Amino acid sequence: MPKLKPDPVGQPELTDFLDNHSDFCFEIQVLNTLVGLGFPCEHGGSYEDPVTKKPREFDIRATKDLGKRILRFAVECKNLRENYPLLVSCVPRRHEEAFHEIAFSVHPDKIALRKRAPFDIPAMEPRSKTVRITGARSFYPSGGPVGKSCEQVGKTVNGDITASDSDVYAKWSQALSSAHDLTYEACRDGTERTGDACLSLVFPILVVPNGRLWVVEFDAAANRTCQPRQTDRCSYFVNLFYYHRSGLTGDEMTISHLEFVTVTGLCEFADQLCGNDERVSQSFPIEDVLGALNLA
Repeated sequence: MPKLKPDPVGQPELTDFLDNHSDFCFEIQVLNTLVGLGFPCEHGGSYEDPVTKKPREFDIRATKDLGKRILRFAVECKNLRENYPLLVSCVPRRHEEAFHEIAFSVHPDKIALRKRAPFDIPAMEPRSKTVRITGARSFYPSGGPVGKSCEQVGKTVNGDITASDSDVYAKWSQALSSAHDLTYEACRDGTERTGDACLSLVFPILVVPNGRLWVVEFDAAANRTCQPRQTDRCSYFVNLFYYHRSGLTGDEMTISHLEFVTVTGLCEFADQLCGNDERVSQSFPIEDVLGALNLA
């Protein structure tokens, strides 16, 4: 905590904070944006951190029901200032990083995900399988720019350049922790939401104000290939594995990337995923999933 002046803080200072610096006010803006895009949202709830087992709060969890397709966002909001924006350093995405996963969940009494033996009991039946989407069908193609480091950059009162990743790291890591519960739900949608089968996607997202997200690109030899530029969306490789015990079996899902977006970028990303029927079909490729699971 910085050293504070002894002067009392009153209405003018509090109003300035709310108008220009409050994460909560920005959070409400993002919430209203998601609701306007047709996403029912949970706002400001709590959950148990899967690693520390301590209670934590999430900003927003957004879910869009597209029939037998469910899209979920674990959203954290950071009201970055104009004088302390976020810079994400990117390199070409490697072949092994070029993927995302989609959960195919079922009600085991109606659809079998494996060949059953006569002695099998319901608790032994898997409720979900995840399918890894790669190549041209993935949201994250090989060779495209992917974030590997991020820092907020500013200038001190003496004019020196300063940078730190601590504040924004706390926020984006919280989005990944919040996504733990959403991957659990994704793996049980076929049982608890549709009653037969369901395809589900989960994306952890950090939202910052418009004009506060910058990227710079490097080649594989760490040579900078462009000047820093403003953007509305940048993917960041995380490769985080989630596992959920379920009866005598378990459900698992890997989140390959985190999304850094502005408010404008959030709207564009949602539109890319589910803006019309064609985009919904591309985001939830049922033929690819059934073929991968030998269920076609």
